[in-house]
Amino acid sequence: MTRYEYRLVDVFTDRAFGGNPLAVFREPGGLDAKTMQAIAKELHLSETTFVLKPSSAAADHRVRMFTPDTELPFAGHPTLGTAYVLADGKDGSTRLEEGVGVIGVTIREGFVQMEQPLPTFTGTTITRKAAAEALGIAVEEVRNDVPIQMGSSGVPFMYIPLANLKAVRRARRPAGLDASVYAFAVSGERSGSHVHGRMFDQGLGIGEDPATGSAQGPLGAYLVVHELVQAAPTTRIRVEQGFEIGRPSILDIEVDRAGAAITAVRVGGRCVAMGGGWLDI
Repeated sequence: MTRYEYRLVDVFTDRAFGGNPLAVFREPGGLDAKTMQAIAKELHLSETTFVLKPSSAAADHRVRMFTPDTELPFAGHPTLGTAYVLADGKDGSTRLEEGVGVIGVTIREGFVQMEQPLPTFTGTTITRKAAAEALGIAVEEVRNDVPIQMGSSGVPFMYIPLANLKAVRRARRPAGLDASVYAFAVSGERSGSHVHGRMFDQGLGIGEDPATGSAQGPLGAYLVVHELVQAAPTTRIRVEQGFEIGRPSILDIEVDRAGAAITAVRVGGRCVAMGGGWLDI
């Protein structure tokens, strides 16, 4: 048997047992994809990452990331948490090769930030009534002044805008929808927060996610395009997530805009090193 060590880090939080936990294998050796997937299922965190040599000269490391049920081309908290572990918490920058391309990540005074691929959006045939029934709330609690949309920076989510914080809190994991759902309201429990959100996955083996970094780029663009926040050349948005499942998370978005065009999206947060362990395989 060979011993494979991993580091455990909580992402999108400044305190232990908050945010989204992540296991990072810095030296996975010759593990194949099937074994990586089995390890992710064994640890049963929302994601587990494996750091490999890059295949692109534009990257410093290649990262493969797995939920308990599938490999992802991109995810937010694994990108930030992996960069944090690789840097041992020190300031600096790195370039991570992922399924969507090379992602640049910077660390400054404990704040980790990544540049996300520009989000894309499509419509959906889901009605307000169907969305409300799936979430277990009244149809009046789904906003009718902005659309339900699919958005993606590499992983697609259905964005369902709700009327208020109470509706987000009451929402249940949706049944009958064929996409991962990000339900949100322009409100917050904590001072300084602009949005309160929840992510319910479809087919990833997660359930409800404490903090979904990959959903924040499209969310930020959605909020700016539909004028749900006060826009500027660079709009800064703070999002809460995970409060309903006891893993409070804070996610910070920056959206650059030139005229009507979104030109860049960055997502960041803080990380807390929690320890680590090993597996003998």
